[in-house]
Amino acid sequence: MRTLTSLSSQSPTTKFKHWLMQWLDSAKTIDHLKQTHALFLKLLSQQPPHHYHHYMGRLLYRVLQFHGENANLCYAHQLFDTMPNCPNGFLWTSLIRAFLSHRAHVLHCISIYTRMHQNGILPSVLTFSSVLSACGRVPALFEGKQVHARVVQSGFIGNKIVQTALLDMYAKSGCISDARDVFDRMDDRDVVAWTAMICGYAKVGMMVDARWLFDNMGERNCFTWTTMVAGYANCEDMKAAKELYDVMSDKNEITWFSMIAGYGKLGNVEEARGVFDGIPALQSASACAAMLACYAQNGYAKEAIYMYEKMREEGIKITEVAMVGAMSACAQLRDIRMSNTLTDHLEEGCCDRTHVVSNALIHMHSKCGNINLAVKEFSIMRYRDMYAYSTMIAAFAEHGKSREAINLFFKMQKEGLMPNPVTFIGVLNACSSSGLVEEGCRIFQIMTEVFGIKPLPEHYTCIVDLLGKAGQLERAYDLIKENATSADATTWSSLLAACRLYGNVSLGEITARHLFEIDPDDSGNYVLLANTYASKGKWEHAQVVKKLISEKGMKKPSGYSLIQ
Repeated sequence: MRTLTSLSSQSPTTKFKHWLMQWLDSAKTIDHLKQTHALFLKLLSQQPPHHYHHYMGRLLYRVLQFHGENANLCYAHQLFDTMPNCPNGFLWTSLIRAFLSHRAHVLHCISIYTRMHQNGILPSVLTFSSVLSACGRVPALFEGKQVHARVVQSGFIGNKIVQTALLDMYAKSGCISDARDVFDRMDDRDVVAWTAMICGYAKVGMMVDARWLFDNMGERNCFTWTTMVAGYANCEDMKAAKELYDVMSDKNEITWFSMIAGYGKLGNVEEARGVFDGIPALQSASACAAMLACYAQNGYAKEAIYMYEKMREEGIKITEVAMVGAMSACAQLRDIRMSNTLTDHLEEGCCDRTHVVSNALIHMHSKCGNINLAVKEFSIMRYRDMYAYSTMIAAFAEHGKSREAINLFFKMQKEGLMPNPVTFIGVLNACSSSGLVEEGCRIFQIMTEVFGIKPLPEHYTCIVDLLGKAGQLERAYDLIKENATSADATTWSSLLAACRLYGNVSLGEITARHLFEIDPDDSGNYVLLANTYASKGKWEHAQVVKKLISEKGMKKPSGYSLIQ
């Protein structure tokens, strides 16, 4: 240290430069580099500006070699900002590429590139390919097109690496025609370019075009095969997905996940389990998560919880998909003990508390009877979008907190969030549970006239239930008749339940006839009609209906409770 200090007062001799570089190159950790930074600030203060930029640039390059941690990358950014007029294009590009490797910092790639352009620093092939990759990941189509124009202006449009990056950017942004235009103009298309174009088609579900490219390309790699299998699975064409999967030599986590998830979407749990059982003994976290989610979304809640517990026992990482699946299964079972266990695991950090996980946590707490914990989770969310609001509104509705649900519905609109059909199902259920007829009808009108949402059968069921409970049976019946194509068995069943409640036999008979045509095997509808007759003392008619149930071989639905 004393030797370097004494040298700093002299002109930048070869020995001085040697000491500085030796000090820099010997740093083994980011803390060592920060100490070197402090030393440079002291020693280089008396040196010419170009020496300061040179050594700070070398320091920055060394820091970027430790960019794996988020804090180190932020430090690199701060260090770079101390060189506002840095002329070294390599350093600009190195910083862009470092940001590209961190999902949370992808937008910084674009902002650094913009500053580079404003400073008149000429970009290289690596600069263009990196910033185009960033634009595709965001996606930032407008900025990507600006970069495209600069590529043409700079004379790099014929470079294969840049062309592939352009193609990938347009494909990831959903601009398939633009991506195909770049692809068709390429003179030398390698497997990366072909696969990028196939990815673009698969992303938007154009599997016929993707398959044509797949069949007509020369060399294929593992990623090409994986893209096709995942593309077919996402489109729920499991026959085509299985044909490729069966002949694929190098199966991987993505193909396993895609096949299991694809079968799960179609409700084919047996086929999904077959894929899962065919995975080598060292099972992947993503495949386990896919199987768990498949069980949960198809009503195999106990199997989903068992899968979660096995993952924990065997030390398999609990991913976001696995945690959400476990919470969904727990909600289906109304398992209070398991909900507490999952919450504890989440608090311990077994899984990232992502936005999706928080929504699942709210839903689970609500279904397990703890609305206070659901409210607490909603209140601590950093970012609340339409899905978070919809989940919380449904939770309030389920717990009879109708006013809270309605207030939250209007609050989300004040914050500029557009409600979707699921949001309206929640708030209409809230109105129905508390008999808020006028509020419910007004919200239904807002849905159709203000937001232009076409009502689903679930919306009509909510309104019919609301009107029926309020004794406005004819109004409910008129609504169904006006929208007969949108009313399903549940809608008619709500009206029949209201007829039983108010003893309206004539309308009950009309409603029952419609129900028997739509769903002739549901014994519950026959029981409702029989009870409607009984409510008005028409015991003979009630007996006729009960006899009909016996003749059809149907069983009266048994009662049950969910008490733990």
